Amino acid sequence: MNWSLIIKVQGYLLLILGIMMFFPLMISFHYGGGDLKAIALSIVITLITGLIFIFVFKSDKKFKAKEGFASVSLGWILAALFGGLPYFFHGSFGPYINCVFEAMSGFTTTGSTILSDIESIPRGLLFWRSLTHWLGGMGIVLFTIAILPMFGIAPGELYNAEVPGPTKDRLSPKIKDTAKILWIIYIGLTIIETIFLMFGGMDLYTAINHSFATVATGGFSTLNSSVSSFNSVYIEIVITIFMFLAGINFALHFYLIKGRFRDFFKDSELKFYTAVVTIATILISLNIYFSSGIEKYTTNYGRALLDSAFQVVSITTTTGFMTADFNLWPSFSALLLVTLMFFGGCAGSTGGGMKQIRILILFKHLSNEIKKLAHPRASFSLRVGEEHVENHVVKNVLGFSILFVFIFAGSTLFLAGMGYDIITSFTASISSLGNIGPGLARVGAIENFGFFDPYSKGVLIFSMLLGRLEIYSVLILIYSVICRRR
Repeated sequence: MNWSLIIKVQGYLLLILGIMMFFPLMISFHYGGGDLKAIALSIVITLITGLIFIFVFKSDKKFKAKEGFASVSLGWILAALFGGLPYFFHGSFGPYINCVFEAMSGFTTTGSTILSDIESIPRGLLFWRSLTHWLGGMGIVLFTIAILPMFGIAPGELYNAEVPGPTKDRLSPKIKDTAKILWIIYIGLTIIETIFLMFGGMDLYTAINHSFATVATGGFSTLNSSVSSFNSVYIEIVITIFMFLAGINFALHFYLIKGRFRDFFKDSELKFYTAVVTIATILISLNIYFSSGIEKYTTNYGRALLDSAFQVVSITTTTGFMTADFNLWPSFSALLLVTLMFFGGCAGSTGGGMKQIRILILFKHLSNEIKKLAHPRASFSLRVGEEHVENHVVKNVLGFSILFVFIFAGSTLFLAGMGYDIITSFTASISSLGNIGPGLARVGAIENFGFFDPYSKGVLIFSMLLGRLEIYSVLILIYSVICRRR
């Protein structure tokens, strides 16, 4: 393992992180609020550490697979450790573990928070909180990939470690060009949504913050009651649409821009994703309309449909915004939302979870196994759309799914062992591992994670990291540290 190269790359990542902190510094300078010194001190520490890493550690070697995975995992850890400094120096977030929790939740686009009164936090820190979403959504590592070739570092294995899902869609033969294309699309969606939200009456600051959280499928809001605070059907519809778009593989957005409509609409994962969202929305809207006993739903199916669509898309894409307290919904609707937490967005999107393509492959694999039992002599191939899925991909999906379930179960057992009720433990675990945000019971839509003890917060932080990097990258880093001689 070439640790010099790995640490050198962390230096570039910290430089980017420090430079990005100048944006909330300007916000703080403009609005005031007492967070200017905290952000400025964080910038100095981050930039100096980055420069030390770059100039002290030398390496002219290229990345191998294990260096790529280790670099990405370590990068996200350092991003949370240094990204939490503004919160820590300001003092309004409590102990450092809370600050790391909030930062990791931001960078991994989980959206869970330890804050009970968001609106009391200065605007500069709230902007940094939203910006961590936006940087983490497309990946600060992916941004680093776009500039590493300028310094003579080949970033191929970083791309393979960073881009989620069982397949990697390269939009250009050169990885740095692919990274740039993805970032251009990402920035474009952010700008377009910001404009639409401003048409709905939001000021520029609020619109940018919510666009960051939407396109990154993060869910941090600048308001205590999230999107429900606006009480605007227009804003809810706009955010629902952009959450859905953010949950789509960004390669498909590229196809759409290029006029490759057939490639866009024939995509099997997109069809499956759309069907899941549509069916779940209809089922929940009918359930809360006929069974909730909540007057605004039982007398207005349009409201029931809109709230259902918003929450289904928010949970499926792992954004975590809310317009209703789904803790109060009937058990069927609440449990269906919990089920959707496992699905997540499409591979190559900013969404978390297991990813729609993996769920689709699991369903098709199960169907083939049933057919083999009924017809032992027959041979069945697994196809997704027009493409044959190789056995090694199926094995990878099965292995990932087993790891995902085991880690989720272990996290749930740990939280339950610390004395938290089963529903809180269950949904906090899947919320963190799936990078979703809200859960049920004590971590419901209008609640927060501040009540957890430091050890439980540590487990949830680790779960967020595992979920964002799809488990294997983090396990390779742990293996490399334990078995350094190999």
